Amino acid sequence: MKSLSYLVLLTLISCGSGNLKKDMDESSIYRTSGSEQFFLAELPSWANASSQGNCLKASSFHYLDFPKIKETYQLNYSQMIELQAQYNDRLEIYFRSTSKHFLKPMEEASFFNSTLEQVRSGVKHLNLPIVSEVEVIWFEGIKPEELKALALSGRFDQKLPILFSSCHSNQSLNQWLTQEKLDGVGFYLITGEWLSPYSSKNELLAGLHLEISALIGPNIKLNIFETENKTNNELILP
Repeated sequence: MKSLSYLVLLTLISCGSGNLKKDMDESSIYRTSGSEQFFLAELPSWANASSQGNCLKASSFHYLDFPKIKETYQLNYSQMIELQAQYNDRLEIYFRSTSKHFLKPMEEASFFNSTLEQVRSGVKHLNLPIVSEVEVIWFEGIKPEELKALALSGRFDQKLPILFSSCHSNQSLNQWLTQEKLDGVGFYLITGEWLSPYSSKNELLAGLHLEISALIGPNIKLNIFETENKTNNELILP
């Protein structure tokens, strides 16, 4: 089953090179805690990319095995997405604060279990206020100067803005917004940690996706900001 998951993930990314580079790191060697059964095999670094965004992922994201998670913990789709996003974000924060690049088995189990309990208790990373309408902007589909112009135009005064990135992590996109002095705009972020090869029905998809309405709620109107010659099919709309 593990090898099948690995093959599925490899098909998610199209790569121009036909040469396979084998990546072995300490994180894969030490994946021996009980929690590793709930993760798909990690992508090698050369395949850790988005063909949609034409970019490399900011981090080596850990993708959850949704069917196994649902069977074991009876979580729904939005909870599993939250669990995956929060786990990856906590992992990156930890690695940024230390010199480590992998977790020991006991640490991995502790990270997973504590994040699981947070999600089950209702803690959310994407905790939107009560609104009727949001506007989603694809980060890789817009030039930085265009994003700044939109922010200065007052466009987001009436519509809550969600900035979606195919490749950034929550930490790296927040860092970019701070550097570009856009952290005061009030963007809500959906980043690479939220994407999954599974649908809300636990069906494997041909690529990484997010059913965004299942995450933000079916009663909120979604406006996707379109840019010329740039389309994204990673966000699945109703």
